[in-house]
Amino acid sequence: MNAHAKKSFSLKMVSPLEPGIVCVDIDRMLEFYTRVLGLTIVSDAQATAKMSAIFGAAPHGFRIIRLQTPYGERIKLVQVKNGRAKRIQSPEWVFYRQGIAYITFIVSNISGVTARLSKYGVKLVRPEPVEVRKGFVALFAEDPEGNFVEFVEYDDISSYRQDLFRQR
Repeated sequence: MNAHAKKSFSLKMVSPLEPGIVCVDIDRMLEFYTRVLGLTIVSDAQATAKMSAIFGAAPHGFRIIRLQTPYGERIKLVQVKNGRAKRIQSPEWVFYRQGIAYITFIVSNISGVTARLSKYGVKLVRPEPVEVRKGFVALFAEDPEGNFVEFVEYDDISSYRQDLFRQR
């Protein structure tokens, strides 16, 4: 990169990214993400209809549950009040879904994760993890509402996420 080039804009993030999943059945989704995947509940809150409408989220309010991964990221489960989110049909192929198609958990024991998902009857896209390339094994599954969840294991995570392993 040219040292004299104008620096482009950069978000000044102060916390890891927090994806939100709008749910048809939040209790069923909560069971999956806590019991099966082991995420922990951080908060469970309700938003009033007035605030929700002003914010542009939903006309009658919503419930939002924040879950935390062991690494520190958070996932938000949301369910609207007095209405239903529309269920999206799962496409035949993960990458045929437009928009945010999946979330990824980078793990240290994909075979153990696969066994746990199978034990709980979680729908797997393929029955076993696939070596996508040397040192990179991945598996797609579906949560109870058909959202794709990817589990990935790297032989050498520091080669994939060098930014996490640099001396500071």
